[in-house]
Amino acid sequence: MRCDASNDFLVEPFSFTIAYVDPDIAGKRVGENNTQLFSWHWPGDDESILPIVTSIVDTTILSIVNAAIAGLPDPSRKIRELRGCLEEPNGDGGPYARNVTPIFDNNTAAGWVKAAMKLSNPTLFCVVYRGQQADGTDGAQTPMRGGRSYLPLDDILPPPAEDMIDDIGEESDDDGETRRPNPSSFPTTKTGFQKFEQKLQKRIIRQQRYLEVIRNRALGLFADYEQSVVADEDVAWLREHDHILNPPAAGSLANRKRTRSRPAAN
Repeated sequence: MRCDASNDFLVEPFSFTIAYVDPDIAGKRVGENNTQLFSWHWPGDDESILPIVTSIVDTTILSIVNAAIAGLPDPSRKIRELRGCLEEPNGDGGPYARNVTPIFDNNTAAGWVKAAMKLSNPTLFCVVYRGQQADGTDGAQTPMRGGRSYLPLDDILPPPAEDMIDDIGEESDDDGETRRPNPSSFPTTKTGFQKFEQKLQKRIIRQQRYLEVIRNRALGLFADYEQSVVADEDVAWLREHDHILNPPAAGSLANRKRTRSRPAAN
């Protein structure tokens, strides 16, 4: 299932309260057989439930999920399930909602929005997954009734944008083995040499920064990443251009432009 929000737009934004429930701090909710459960306590009756007011402009599950993610008290936590209330807070004077419906796809999302629009204070419960325990293991999750899986976020959220980087390389091929076509000739004036040298230095700085970005990215993904080491002998075209690998000494005749011999002065 892949959801999109291109249809089912509302005439005006639909405002509602999201009540965030963290099972790790809902210790007083113990159900049958000592199973860790929680009744759907209204935010005003349970200080551990954090409410925010938000709104959506369409009735898709993606719109509701995006609103819930945007308001997460702890962005590192992941949404486990969504339950929409079909009654007013404390409508019967009790501490918790008795009539809630699971929201997990476009149909259930649209159905809840349609019903909740009749309420003066619509409320949506957003339950996050249990966090890691002291020993580093994930906390046990309460099974869903009927054997249904939790909210399929991977199917609801669009795939993340592919990481793109601007290749600022100066080489003419992917392997860096050839020089750029039509290389410029050497300058002939002092100012020309200075400008040419500045251009090369800027190119080196760009490449150094680019290399740093690539290495940091790799280290962020792979803890055991080892940086590559490339030497002069690894660059094939250097062997074909000895004047670059072993440049003549500064001021030597080999490094000067050839000129016609002039007759000796009398």
